[in-house]
Amino acid sequence: MIRVLILVLLVSICSMLPALTFAQKVSTTSDAKYSFSEHKRYAWRECRLETRQNPDTNRVMNAKIVDSVNRLLASRGFQEVQENPDLYVYYDGGGNINVGVGGADPLAISSRAPNDPTPTYGLGQGPTLAPSTWLIVKGQVVFHLVDANTKKPVWESSYRKTFRDPDKAMRNTDAEITELVSKSFKSFPPKTKK
Repeated sequence: MIRVLILVLLVSICSMLPALTFAQKVSTTSDAKYSFSEHKRYAWRECRLETRQNPDTNRVMNAKIVDSVNRLLASRGFQEVQENPDLYVYYDGGGNINVGVGGADPLAISSRAPNDPTPTYGLGQGPTLAPSTWLIVKGQVVFHLVDANTKKPVWESSYRKTFRDPDKAMRNTDAEITELVSKSFKSFPPKTKK
């Protein structure tokens, strides 16, 4: 009996692993001929962060993302400048919201008769499940590095993550931004192919 329970537990855990591992994805492209060792000075271009948050919240999140990228780039020998940069850095970000509803019988929450304005919510017809909703946010941020002279893209990183608990993510904004930046720039600067 114990072996069966352990087997069921292991199968349950293994079936959840794909959902956990595919919750985030990073993809990176770069110009293989571009030498980042010769281009260390950068400046920011306007970034676009489109969320359903208050504009003030978006401004705070943008400042935190820019600050986190600046710290990471500085740790790798890059320098932010106001004039004559080698590179421009900017990002585009946003998300799609999916709302799911379940648990309530739509017939049980409707009126008993066409002219009865009071819904029964299942009270006169026996117990029903309470309505439940859940929110899933699929976010994406794409970082762009563009050569300042040619205006051509030289590096791009796309970070996608599914937030199954957006409220928790908002409470942990600093940790989420740190993860976003560290994973997006994990392989930056790319190794130059000879």
